[in-house]
Amino acid sequence: MKTKSILFNLALILVFITSQLNIILSQSDTLVPVVKKKAILKLSYFNLENKIQFLNFQGLIKSKERLDPISYRPIHIYINDAEDEKNKIGDFVTNDQGRIQTVISPVFADLWKSTNPNLFIARLDSVDEMGILETEVEITKAKIKLDTIQEDGIKKLLVQVLSLEDTSWIPAVDVEIKIGVQRLASVLPINKEATITTDSTGRGVADFELDSIPGDQTGMIHLVAKIEDHELFGNLETSLQVPWGIPSHFINTHFEARSLWARGDKVPVWLAVLAYSIIFSVWGTLIYLILQFFKIRRLGLQK
Repeated sequence: MKTKSILFNLALILVFITSQLNIILSQSDTLVPVVKKKAILKLSYFNLENKIQFLNFQGLIKSKERLDPISYRPIHIYINDAEDEKNKIGDFVTNDQGRIQTVISPVFADLWKSTNPNLFIARLDSVDEMGILETEVEITKAKIKLDTIQEDGIKKLLVQVLSLEDTSWIPAVDVEIKIGVQRLASVLPINKEATITTDSTGRGVADFELDSIPGDQTGMIHLVAKIEDHELFGNLETSLQVPWGIPSHFINTHFEARSLWARGDKVPVWLAVLAYSIIFSVWGTLIYLILQFFKIRRLGLQK
């Protein structure tokens, strides 16, 4: 009897475990994989030559294995207060890369001057599964001054960064500045160090060690100082033109010579002769055939 009872209990336990496994497996078949998404929004402030101010925005959506731009979405940019339509800088639509760029209109000059720091706000209309998205950047007014000095026959670039506090411009300390000579699509460092950092007076000095850099026809080059992605000042850039380069003389003998890549009246003679021969041959054949056609028709009418 005892053995039968034990076997009966084991059978019940086995049936119970099997039923639970079936429930778990059936539930796992109905699970839907959850894909978590995260919006990455970046609003950047730029100031060129302490005059031209503009904003860049880029929006991305990050999922488990993808990073997609927030493309072709309406976006609204405000200054200081997103609830006041008077403070709207403009309405835009992101491009295929999820970007927009806008210059800050002079209409907001008085508002910009009366407030420090200033807040810029970017608000995206409802994005799928995320609703309204918003990002902002706060900017403290700052400017870069550039000058040159010579010490012991060495040319040097003097950079000073000032920030506005209340109504006074004070030195900005420990600011990293990228300096160099503006080339076609990049900035060439003027010495081994690509950047300098301002001291307690807001200044930094760098030696100009480029001996033979080409300039324009008069030897002028553009020295550039940039502050990039600073947490308080954003992106600032200013330049200074100095006669420290070697005058360049553009000689273009190939442009005036006959060649396959020259303009129409400078192609090689043999190519011109060949082309004109083909044209005259084709048109001469057509004209000859037309004349023969009229000749045959006239002979037919005479008969």
